[in-house]
Amino acid sequence: MVRSRTVKILLPWVSILICIPAWAIAQASSPAVRVISLSPFITETIYLLGAQDQLLADTSYCTVPPEAAQKEKIGSVTRVNVEKIISMQPDLVIASPLSQEKQLKILRSHGLWIMEIPNPKTFDQICATTLKIADALGKTAQAQALVQQSRADVDKICGLVTGLNPRRVFIQIGIKPLHTVNKDLFINEYLIRANAVNIAENLPSGVYSREEVIKQDPDVILVATMGSDKKAAAFEKKRWMSFASLTAARNNEIHVLDPEVICHPTPVSFASGLEQVAGLIHPQIGNTGGIN
Repeated sequence: MVRSRTVKILLPWVSILICIPAWAIAQASSPAVRVISLSPFITETIYLLGAQDQLLADTSYCTVPPEAAQKEKIGSVTRVNVEKIISMQPDLVIASPLSQEKQLKILRSHGLWIMEIPNPKTFDQICATTLKIADALGKTAQAQALVQQSRADVDKICGLVTGLNPRRVFIQIGIKPLHTVNKDLFINEYLIRANAVNIAENLPSGVYSREEVIKQDPDVILVATMGSDKKAAAFEKKRWMSFASLTAARNNEIHVLDPEVICHPTPVSFASGLEQVAGLIHPQIGNTGGIN
């Protein structure tokens, strides 16, 4: 009777264990050592954590740092080679919101552990994302140190602009159509923390018009054209400077930003980007002294 009762007690637990997928067991027992990244900022985060030796492959868009371009490629950000990923037998695939859910479903059906990373909207979310990836890779201590330093750098810059008059800013991140930043993008937080006002913050989307920019007449215009070369950004600056009615043009406060710094949501790049943005919006703070 005792044996029969014991079997009855254990059976539900056995059933639960059988239903747990292999990736969940692996996740619980040890860090992922065979990782595939499906996004440039995820790849950059892996390198920041010093976990590049655990990175099996990434996308054709993963070029930061330069060493990432030498990794095996499994497709683009929006479309990957599912068969190739399966054949590489990774123990973790880290996906972004641009990854196709249909493809991720196929990968899951083959027992692969898929970690989906949402687009961060704030610096705090960027830090949380870094810690989440680090936990899966066994790099928690490295991530904690990195986040702590980045927070200190950000606080230092925020302290320099505290008490200054807020300035009205327009950020251009796309050309055709003219695209800007609303409150749903983490780039907006550069302006919040730099003591500035984003004239497009409350837009339902990022599509804007030159006529509206001229009408709003911001104090500063920042150009960080993602996916374009530096010549395109320089041309956009020249174009804005041609509008004599713009305060930013008259005061020579139209600046080109490095999209490799501004558009990458990692704690380190955010701190560097904030330093650059704050210095351009509030030139009176001078040299911030640099950040580590």
